Amino acid sequence: MQRWLYMLGGLLVWAVHFVGVYAIASIGDVVSDADAPTWRLIGLMFGSICAMIALGLLIHALRRADGGTDTNDLANTLARLGAFLALISIIWQSLPTVVGY
Repeated sequence: MQRWLYMLGGLLVWAVHFVGVYAIASIGDVVSDADAPTWRLIGLMFGSICAMIALGLLIHALRRADGGTDTNDLANTLARLGAFLALISIIWQSLPTVVGY
């Protein structure tokens, strides 16, 4: 189970980010207005935290040494790709918060 969490860690962070940003925008729209500065700041802070977690997972996966069995090499490669994809996707999904709607 630990190997699966290692390989899919970045994608899990991306999924949590997607659901969290959607929830923040929905709550902000119900309470006041989704593009109010307070809700945009909350969304940006949440996106920044998720991006830092994804970056940390990417650095951890890059530092793990390849070698050994093919299974370890595959796990490291999938963890790197998943964390990189998550980082790029989180940044991309957070851009409307920075630029504005």
